[in-house]
Amino acid sequence: MRRVFQVLPAFAAAFWLVVAGLATGVVPAHAEDTTYDTPTGLPLPRWAMLRKNEVYARNGPSKDNRIVWTYRQATLPVQIISETRDWRLVCDPDGGVAWVARSMIQAQKTVMSPVGQKVAIRKSPSADSDVRATLRPRSLASLDKCKKGWCRISADGQTGWAPESELWGTQTAAVCKRPDPFAPK
Repeated sequence: MRRVFQVLPAFAAAFWLVVAGLATGVVPAHAEDTTYDTPTGLPLPRWAMLRKNEVYARNGPSKDNRIVWTYRQATLPVQIISETRDWRLVCDPDGGVAWVARSMIQAQKTVMSPVGQKVAIRKSPSADSDVRATLRPRSLASLDKCKKGWCRISADGQTGWAPESELWGTQTAAVCKRPDPFAPK
């Protein structure tokens, strides 16, 4: 019984700190477990990749909508800019925006070198570090992690670091705008 009474004062103190924080707008640091007002509870935009080598892109979020193109590259990184329960509005490396079934998307594990740009893969996260390999334009690489402006990536058996700003699939802001359904055609 003693333990219960020892826990309750600590719980009560934490409860009143949160209530006071809500009243003043100051929230304790552990309140970082934020959920978002999206069907998944995840933030938008966010990164993902295509699950299969054939993924239909549609002009609306249902199978009744017309297929506008077909993606033919599994692991292609895409940015999710909107979602419904079963569909994701994605932005692709060419700036195309279309709806893709949720089942055709998985968590991001790849990045891509932008069109017309080679990316140096360096031994360590520094511009002065030796170059181990070069990622050709539009090449995919596995993404390990990013920190302090550098991403650890792997491509063709080479692992190293590349500047985060030179990779497609690391941006925090939306890359494409969501189409306005009421805009004149």
